[in-house]
Amino acid sequence: MSDVLFRHPPQPTLLQKLAKGLLEQNHHLTRAVRLWVWLRWLYGDKGYTVLPDCFTYADWRQAFFSETHQDEKREDVFSHQDPNCACTKTTRQWLYELDIPVDEWQQSLQKQIPISDSDLKDFLQERLFAQVRKSLQSDLDLLVTWGWLQQVPSQTGRSKHYRRVEVLPISHKLENLESEGSLTTKEQVYVAETLEMLGFLDPNIPLLAEQIFEQPHEDTRRVSLYIDYLVPESTQKQDDVDQIQGELQEIWNSGQIQPLLLTYHSAHLGLVKECVVYPVCIYYMERAKYLCAYGSTPNGEINWHNYRLDRICSKRLVSLDWEDPRVPQLLREKYEDGQLPTQKTVQTQLKQAWGFDFYKPSALMLLRFNQKFHDRYIRGTFLHHTFEPIDYQQADSLIKQHTQNPEHRQALLEILQSRSPADAYYQAQYRVTDYHVLRRLRALGPEVEVLLPWDLREKIALHIQQTWNHYK
Repeated sequence: MSDVLFRHPPQPTLLQKLAKGLLEQNHHLTRAVRLWVWLRWLYGDKGYTVLPDCFTYADWRQAFFSETHQDEKREDVFSHQDPNCACTKTTRQWLYELDIPVDEWQQSLQKQIPISDSDLKDFLQERLFAQVRKSLQSDLDLLVTWGWLQQVPSQTGRSKHYRRVEVLPISHKLENLESEGSLTTKEQVYVAETLEMLGFLDPNIPLLAEQIFEQPHEDTRRVSLYIDYLVPESTQKQDDVDQIQGELQEIWNSGQIQPLLLTYHSAHLGLVKECVVYPVCIYYMERAKYLCAYGSTPNGEINWHNYRLDRICSKRLVSLDWEDPRVPQLLREKYEDGQLPTQKTVQTQLKQAWGFDFYKPSALMLLRFNQKFHDRYIRGTFLHHTFEPIDYQQADSLIKQHTQNPEHRQALLEILQSRSPADAYYQAQYRVTDYHVLRRLRALGPEVEVLLPWDLREKIALHIQQTWNHYK
């Protein structure tokens, strides 16, 4: 299991575990990668060859560093120039020596961890093990605390003794489940993949997910994850979705991402369309899995689009060569210019306006919440990065600034005057015509009122009227 865990580049999910959920801070990233190098060395062939089963810090130091290494004083560590000593190697050198494709890895890291190009450059130039003895000893003790190593009693009592664990913290979840006989082989693979995929959504989620997998039986489980999923797992369609997701993951892991030909059933158009796209990432949105891709859309445009996986008709994805005439010219030009879109592009757009259809135009939204409802259920919650409270006077100013039609502007100002200044008013940027935003507002019912924009206010009013017609 350790061979599998450390065979691939240090994924953000694993680094997040080593950083205890604080990976966004640069010094935690440095230590997390250093701990990963520690573990890869200790549990790799090199560590097993040169270290006894039970070892001390001095044993490790002698095997790991050169004979000239001194780590008692900080000035000795930073002035050491022996090119053969592990303390002089930069993070970039460690990754190269461990056969990690650095350029691909740092792009993958930036897609999932908010770190600037300059901070990443400094991080890669750091001397990862240029640390005094106290800091490195602390690393060992930290690995013991988190279950990556064992501390064993010393006969002399002078030095701490360590031993590798037989089951690593990540792998024991799977082995416990297997010994219980509660999961099939396919389900065990699903658990392993889920821990990795959930890190894509939020680096902290796998820490919660592991608590769920620790207790496989419903009668003992205290932590659960509720997922309202549109396609039942028992259907053949779910197998098709899993197959498509697996193929996409293989494509991304290969590093050779080609344009894909999709046969897609568009619910909006009610038609089956062929689309040639560059696949960027998968998002889990409310009830389904979506592929965010750039290329020819069902509407015939060259743009971003979210393709729901269960609506991709062909069971296998068709890879195309970049010179294939079916590849849109604009997409080919982005490839030739080295400007292909990335997951970071998607995340940036999602933060700029509320709505999953991140490629749609955005507009200002002004909302009013009933005061009691707001205080009980809205205050202190997060809806979107642009969602922020404003006062009554600001609401008045926004209506005047953002309503071009004089009649609509006057009507909205009169409506605002009839509302209580004690109510809660919020502004946000939202994606125009985004269905998910509209559905969320409708779910809030009479507890929320859309003041801006006028078109959205009218659309919701029409939906309410149509609903009333069903029940009157």
